[in-house]
Amino acid sequence: MPAQGKIGFNFQTEEFHLRKAGITKWLERVAESHGKKLPRIDYIFCKDDYLLELNRQFLQHDYFTDVVTFPGGSPGEVSECYISVDRVRENARTFNQEEDAELLRVIVHGLLHLLGYDDKQPEGKERMREAEDRALALYGQALMSSKHYFDWVYDVVRQIPRGRVCTYGAIADYLALGSARMVGWALNQLKGTVGEVPAHRVVNVRGELSGRMMFGEAGERMARLLREEGVCVEDQRVVPMEKYFWDPGELETA
Repeated sequence: MPAQGKIGFNFQTEEFHLRKAGITKWLERVAESHGKKLPRIDYIFCKDDYLLELNRQFLQHDYFTDVVTFPGGSPGEVSECYISVDRVRENARTFNQEEDAELLRVIVHGLLHLLGYDDKQPEGKERMREAEDRALALYGQALMSSKHYFDWVYDVVRQIPRGRVCTYGAIADYLALGSARMVGWALNQLKGTVGEVPAHRVVNVRGELSGRMMFGEAGERMARLLREEGVCVEDQRVVPMEKYFWDPGELETA
């Protein structure tokens, strides 16, 4: 089950890459756009046969579907949203869509049900599709909004443990930003300030202290700060990188 206020992602099929943090932030904005708070949701990705059985057992529908949502029984209780990966892939081919885009549509479809949308009748289906389209447009805006993504980057950097380092690319991938440079730009705005956001713990993919000039002391301060935390730095590079690297994905299991 997801933690309070969080989205859970579970796999009853082979796990695939999913930009969990970015999707969660997006769903928060979708809920906010409807004047509501994001409910607690467990997304379960499964196969056709499993979802067909749920459809038969609980909804008395004897056909394949891409998503079935079960609202929580009381406020704060976790709702469950089952998604057939098989249907998503098949529908993407049928409607000539990218699989990632089709998956996002199905994910937000489940949320919209929990926000009060009903697509049983033609009029409701049209409202649902319009809401899905607005939500998908919001996805790109949510990821590119500097006001929001700076805060997302800083939130992740705050979680890097003392004595560990992360990379621009790993943070960008975790937040679904698409570019390591966006992370670098956000950290550059701190102008080398080391306080609640330990930006000195972020290096490039090779372990090099590529942002060291930002911290002053002719580029030596970043290495000094890392060494004070027990990180080995040689020739402005963390070595061995694999020993000190911290994966933001650890936040998903914390």
